[in-house]
Amino acid sequence: MITCHECGTENLEGLLYCDECGAELNDVSSSDTDNDFDELEDVIPVSGPSVKLILESTGEEIVLPEKEEIVIGREDPVSAVFPDIDTTIYGGEDDGVSRKHAKIYRDGDGYFIEDLHSVNSTFVNKSKVESEIPSPLTNGDEVMLGRLKFTVAIG
Repeated sequence: MITCHECGTENLEGLLYCDECGAELNDVSSSDTDNDFDELEDVIPVSGPSVKLILESTGEEIVLPEKEEIVIGREDPVSAVFPDIDTTIYGGEDDGVSRKHAKIYRDGDGYFIEDLHSVNSTFVNKSKVESEIPSPLTNGDEVMLGRLKFTVAIG
């Protein structure tokens, strides 16, 4: 775990910015964190199947963090925007992904996506997702954020 020097929040190793306040995190050696991951299993219960977004252009799999709500967009430290999934490294800026483009969350046994008033829209299986109106996600769905395409993998 990495402790934020600004707010004291414990963050997972590998994060560049604090989940709570967005401050830049300092690197720590893996030997400092080995025991923290063993403890993490006791802290975060497995609440359901894992959800991945598979990038169409490369096949790269992005595992969504186990959180109530996952924001997908582009990181912008100047504007203090730090989405849970940063698409910048996947070409998000060139493909028209907004800083806070969409959110994915679980409700009951299902997963849903909502557009967050993005400029270039969110689509599920080529159907536009209206802003702030939940659209169900199922295994194999195609999701487009602007022009950036993913396949949903639930399981």
